[in-house]
Amino acid sequence: MSAHKPTAINPWTYAAQFYSGDPATSSDYNQIVNNLSLMYARPYMIIANTASQTLTTGSNVFTGGSPATITNNPVSLAGSITYASGTITVPLTGLYRVTMSMSVNTNATAAYFQMYAFCSGGSSGNNHNFFTPRTPTNTAQITGSTGSFIVPMQSGGGTYPNTIQFLIGTSAGVSVQGAALPIGNNTTFAQIEYLGASNGSI
Repeated sequence: MSAHKPTAINPWTYAAQFYSGDPATSSDYNQIVNNLSLMYARPYMIIANTASQTLTTGSNVFTGGSPATITNNPVSLAGSITYASGTITVPLTGLYRVTMSMSVNTNATAAYFQMYAFCSGGSSGNNHNFFTPRTPTNTAQITGSTGSFIVPMQSGGGTYPNTIQFLIGTSAGVSVQGAALPIGNNTTFAQIEYLGASNGSI
């Protein structure tokens, strides 16, 4: 059997099950290689604001400067998570871990803020919204709010969402911090990572 080098990676499929004496076909072997390759180069993205900005409730967070992104494109043959016009789109059906963090400058007037992920493209029962803790501003120091969650998503949408927007909820306009990468204590950022293909059906 010659070596199998994937040129494209399909979404995860059921692993082959073998019993004593069963032959292993080249197609079984190739699928194992494809699955391992997918896990080796799982799609991910980190996005961060590069400039500070004042935002009011409902505004898209990633509009400060030209948001910086880090992604494994084109390393992952499975496709890449993409960002355009404030929206992140996923290439594969499966579970994703999403982490988001917003940093807000000192504020003379008391206000509360939080960052939330607005998922869309799926059925109404699966378009979840996820929130960081509701956090008060401070007159003397920068404050932050961070959250992390796992969400099932679907390439192209349908049953599960395929896009995420990151918005701000706030009782008054606040100055959301931005900074050049690498991520630091004043960075406003989000991270999304493909974990695997099970949406609970295996």
